[in-house]
Amino acid sequence: MSLRSWISNKDLALSHKPLLLVFWGIATFLVAIGAFALIFSYSALPPQVPLLFTAEKGLTGKLLLAVVPALAIFFLIVNAAVSEFLLRKREDAAAIFPAFLSILVSALLTGSLIRILRIFPIPKSPLEELLYPLLLPFGGAVFLGFFITLGTLFLARRLRLFDRPHGPYPEVRSIPRLGALPLFLAFGIVALLFLPLDPALKGLLLGAGILTLIQTVDDLHSLPFWVQGLGHLIAAGAVIWGGIRVTYIGNPLWPYLAPRYLEFSAVPYLSELVTAVWIFALINVVDWLDGLDGLAAGIGTIAAVAIVAASFVLGTPASALLGVVLAGILLGFLPLNAYPAKIYLGGGAFLLGYLLAVLSIFSGAKTGTAILILAVPIIDAFLVILSRLRTGKSPFLGDQRHLHHRLMEAGISHPKIVFLEWAIVTALAVAAVVLRGPSKLAAVGLVLLAALLVNQQLLRRAGSKDQTPSAPSN
Repeated sequence: MSLRSWISNKDLALSHKPLLLVFWGIATFLVAIGAFALIFSYSALPPQVPLLFTAEKGLTGKLLLAVVPALAIFFLIVNAAVSEFLLRKREDAAAIFPAFLSILVSALLTGSLIRILRIFPIPKSPLEELLYPLLLPFGGAVFLGFFITLGTLFLARRLRLFDRPHGPYPEVRSIPRLGALPLFLAFGIVALLFLPLDPALKGLLLGAGILTLIQTVDDLHSLPFWVQGLGHLIAAGAVIWGGIRVTYIGNPLWPYLAPRYLEFSAVPYLSELVTAVWIFALINVVDWLDGLDGLAAGIGTIAAVAIVAASFVLGTPASALLGVVLAGILLGFLPLNAYPAKIYLGGGAFLLGYLLAVLSIFSGAKTGTAILILAVPIIDAFLVILSRLRTGKSPFLGDQRHLHHRLMEAGISHPKIVFLEWAIVTALAVAAVVLRGPSKLAAVGLVLLAALLVNQQLLRRAGSKDQTPSAPSN
């Protein structure tokens, strides 16, 4: 095989893998819907149910209904094995057919099962009443997130809008970094379809549009840091104009230390100042996190799901819907952003930080929950800024001192670092939703201590490598 044909086959494989991931994701999601629908409704079903769509004949024990999702899972596994076999044979285009067939089989079997279940008056559980209204926005967000990202990738390649060497990155791959555009477009479309355009949503979308414009320009032609910073503050101002403010935060030491809530509205303009600082800080923290393929988008997905859970607990359905939309868009974006990335998040990392900051205020969870969820990148950003100031460098100039860079220097592979940080953030997200008051403060303290110890250990390892004498040359 010639070098040119090998390269073309490799490019073909890379172009089909994102589509395969989406197809398998859709098929798995459909199978999961059928399985969970049967689990939640099983106790309410009568002993005898039809195995077909009619209640007049063909009655059988309700236990046999489990055959339907089992059959769907069997077809999914068989088709996945066939698809993997074709991929190994470098038949990448043919590998798409089993994935597409899995979607059809999963849809038919799950649809049949749901039609049988709907024959009987099954009362909805509280969880179903919360989740069902979110399924359509979530599915639409995943669909739009993937296909708008795919369209952006296509246009960027046609117009050759690639990342260029910059800052501490003298060597970069020829990959578009226009992630802000699909993130903003998909989020705006789904939000406007499912939520009324009230002042709060206007402020949120206006600020997101300002950020998208500034960061897309920066992705194409580098802007000074002060211009970007001014844009971040203007975006925060748009949110405040829409009536979104941090009016109070819970006292983490209550009931040991009064009062229970720390009110900001008692001091003129303090609430607006805290809101602007919070949004500005999280915008930049998430951007500093975006150093590895898929890292920021994956952590953003986990944080968005945690915001949805906090919204359920605190009774804020609008923020739950927006959190589901953000999570869906990021899941649609991830197949094209995961290692090896086809498109970088770029300025979309700023937009992601902005959306997480505003949604954390929307949800009523305020800053404590978001700080614990994003404790690792926040602490990492603080340590990096401190190290830059100690060496007399500007805190705004990029370098390769972040945690993920040091882990790579320690010999850990790119995918392992990403999955490790995803796992840590997932654990912190669960803690953030479950813990309250002093327990949450203690969790932040433990994460800070662990981050300091890991940072010190990585610095020692880097120092020992620098001091290792080189072998004499012959």
